[in-house]
Amino acid sequence: MTPRAIFFDLDDTLLDTSGGVQEAWRSTCAAFAPELGIEPEALEHTIRDQLVAFWKDEAAVEHWRTRLHDARRHNVASALERLGLDPTAAPRIADRYWDEQTTRMRLFDDSLPTLTALRSAGFRLGLLTNGPAEMQRWKLARFPIAEYFDVIVIEGEFGQGKPHPRVFQHALEAVRAAPEEAWHIGDNLYADIGGARRAGIHAAWIHRDRLELRDDLTDIPDRVIAHLAELHEPLGLGQAEHHA
Repeated sequence: MTPRAIFFDLDDTLLDTSGGVQEAWRSTCAAFAPELGIEPEALEHTIRDQLVAFWKDEAAVEHWRTRLHDARRHNVASALERLGLDPTAAPRIADRYWDEQTTRMRLFDDSLPTLTALRSAGFRLGLLTNGPAEMQRWKLARFPIAEYFDVIVIEGEFGQGKPHPRVFQHALEAVRAAPEEAWHIGDNLYADIGGARRAGIHAAWIHRDRLELRDDLTDIPDRVIAHLAELHEPLGLGQAEHHA
């Protein structure tokens, strides 16, 4: 059935926060490598290896999601220690990386057109995002999308994050929709797809042409899309139908 409510993840679904990560770390490491007496490539490689290993098990590090700046500093310090370098430089390196990354964030080209079309068609919209309240509110202040949503659920404000069922239940209650009347679109198979499916919501996984489905998945999406434009036809966008 055609839903009456559509929920979205923020990072790497509507907002490209990962596209500039490599460049941001490269620039940051190039700036600090001379001071540390190491080649920039070695510094970057060790930091990024540390981060990948740290975030691999999302369930195990769930409590870090609302302390992302602290987590970044912790991981940079661990990487410096692995290299036999002074870890006291970690806060400056981590903070410089954040400054570099924020200049590279951008809305995906299809985000505003899709949100505009959904609002015009009468869908009720929700934004469900994990992470610290201050950081996520900063993104919403910088990028003009908050006005499109009937409900915004931020982990750092709400007290729970995806995939916890209460996040999805709260959003459903806010837009007055039953689970079978809603879709959730997100890029994270654990938090977005697993969480939505366990809440009885149609789960659409968006990979943005840079993620791949693994063979050992436990959370299988109901729908797989590369870009938001692929939602327009199944949702009847362009038709005059009202879904309120």
